[in-house]
Amino acid sequence: MPLPSNFSPAEHLQDTIRRTYNPEVREWFSDITTDDPDINTPRASLRTACTHTEMDTMDMTLSRMLLFDMLIKQRWNQGIVSSDRDLNYRVLRRTRPQVTLYFLEDLEDVEPDYDPVSGEISFRLMTQTSTTFSNSEALALANKIKTEFGTGQGFIWRKGKELCSYTDWDKGYQLQLLTRNETDARTLVGKVLDLQSHTPDWEFFNRIENGSPSEAFPTIPPRETILGKSRRLPRRRPIAEVRFQYATVKLAGLAKPVYLFDRSGRYDNALVTSYRT
Repeated sequence: MPLPSNFSPAEHLQDTIRRTYNPEVREWFSDITTDDPDINTPRASLRTACTHTEMDTMDMTLSRMLLFDMLIKQRWNQGIVSSDRDLNYRVLRRTRPQVTLYFLEDLEDVEPDYDPVSGEISFRLMTQTSTTFSNSEALALANKIKTEFGTGQGFIWRKGKELCSYTDWDKGYQLQLLTRNETDARTLVGKVLDLQSHTPDWEFFNRIENGSPSEAFPTIPPRETILGKSRRLPRRRPIAEVRFQYATVKLAGLAKPVYLFDRSGRYDNALVTSYRT
C-alpha cells in the first residue's frame, strides 16, 4: 500500500516513538501517577525530562532517550552495590498489590477541541501480596470503594492547578493530587485512606502552589508551529470536574488487572458493579 501523499517521515517517527517509548517511561516511574508531576521533586523532575512530547525536536527526542537509558543503567549498577535492605524494600513494594481509581470528565462538560480530562489515584496494599490477597478481601475492598466513591452520581474530583501530595511509603501511599484548594485535597486523601481504614498523618501532606498559575498553566494554551503545522499546545493542569468511573487492582503474576468496582458499565466482569444514573 503506497504512503499517503501528505506522509511526513519525521512526524511518523516522532509519533511512533511517543507511542512506544513513553509507556516504558511511565512504567519506570510508576510510583508517579499524575500526568503533570511536580518537577520540584527529584523523581518527578526526571520523569518530566524523560517523557517525549509532541513539540519535541529530533535532538530533544534523542536527548530524552539517552537520559532514560542512562537512568536504567545507573539503577542497574546501583542495584549491584546497594544494601540488601534497600534492594529488598524496592522489590517488596513492587510486588504489593496496586489499587488504581479512575476518573473521567463528563462528556457534556468537555471543552470543544479537547479530550476529556482524566485522573488516576493509585496506592499499594503493603500488608498483602498476590498470593495472600483473597477473593473475599478483594470483594470487601470493592464494596468499600463503592461506598466511598461510587454511590449516587459518583464522587467528583475537582481538579485544579494546586498540587498537593501525601507520601507515606510504609503504608503504600505516594499520592500527587491536582486540586482547586487544600480543603479538597485533604478530603480526597481522607477518602483514599479510608479504603484501608487508615487515618491521615498530616505531617506527610504537602501543598505546592505556583507563584503565577495563570501564566504557568494557562486555561487556553498558546499555539506553536510544529513540523509546518499550527498546533495547540497541550493543556497543563486543566480545571475540570472528573467523576469516578471504576477501580482495579494489579497483582504480580497476573497479566491483566482485576476489576474491583465499575460504575461506568464497561466492565461486566468487575467484582461489584453499579450502573450510572
